[in-house]
Amino acid sequence: MKKNAIYKELAAKHGWPKSKFLPLIFKKMVTPEQAKIMLQLTAPVEEIVEKLGMENEKVEKHIQELFEKGLAFPTRKGWRINRDVMALHDMTLSNPKYWNSYGGTEFADLWRAFEKVEWYPLMAGLITSLDVSPARILPAWETIKDNPEMLPYEDTREIYKAAESIVVIPCPCKRENYDRACKSPEEICVALNRSAEYNLKRGVGRKLTLEDALALEQEARKHNLVSQAPNSTNIDTIICHCHSCCCIGFQIFEGTGMLQKGLLGKSRYLARVADTEKCTACQKCMETCQFEAIEMRKYPGITKWKAYINPDMCMGCGNCVIKCPKEGTIVMELVRPPEHILGKAENLYAPA
Repeated sequence: MKKNAIYKELAAKHGWPKSKFLPLIFKKMVTPEQAKIMLQLTAPVEEIVEKLGMENEKVEKHIQELFEKGLAFPTRKGWRINRDVMALHDMTLSNPKYWNSYGGTEFADLWRAFEKVEWYPLMAGLITSLDVSPARILPAWETIKDNPEMLPYEDTREIYKAAESIVVIPCPCKRENYDRACKSPEEICVALNRSAEYNLKRGVGRKLTLEDALALEQEARKHNLVSQAPNSTNIDTIICHCHSCCCIGFQIFEGTGMLQKGLLGKSRYLARVADTEKCTACQKCMETCQFEAIEMRKYPGITKWKAYINPDMCMGCGNCVIKCPKEGTIVMELVRPPEHILGKAENLYAPA
């Protein structure tokens, strides 16, 4: 038991003193010597060298590896650890360089056990207690492009144009859920600006042009993924492309019926069946919907089955509009004011 004590200390330092699984996750990622270094953070290298009596070169080598692994971050006050377990999850699972040394699927399974048993129950209660969701669905820009009230921070074309740097990185949720049903590409999340440069510096991801980013979005929609980002007017950190089978935002509320009150907030738009005569009941809209908002029903005076979109369940992603083979059958309506979107959000994934 004593040989694992340092990993329990590490879990406690990250805010989880009673966790059963987080010490096991840390044990997969770092050596005891690296764990000792992490327990000293926040601190500059010189201070760590002095406190631990280690050679400067060795500490710097360990720090560089911890940086690449997403476990140490440079700041003006020295190196720090992750600010929360969400960042810990995302950073440590997104660098494929260390996947095999961590144990591959065994490492992923430890994360999944930690989430289901310890993390999700806590997160569900915390998130549903908030007045607003910390993340927001981004509607497919093609479905709202003709709306004169479309805002630049809900139009991914404008978000990418405004970014100084765009980098595609492996999705930590999809890497963890290696047996995911959606079969979507792993390299599908988009980091922006400082988050993009941070990932490149630690050897994660590849740069994209504006055209590349928009093409990646189209690829995501082929797999019925929905776009989401921080619920903010300054989307300059990350855009994720998510599926209900593997995304944390969905899985936290799996089976609870609370998804629409959870991590992912609705867009300002609502999908609506505008022309029931055009609807052929092909069910493509049902197949693409990640929110179980669409069903087939019989409308008054119509004998054939037609698509119906539950306004309470719809999150306003627009995928059903794109997938419908009959243009004009389903449309996106603006139903929420600009104030629905929050102001600036803090960047948790770049150095302070």
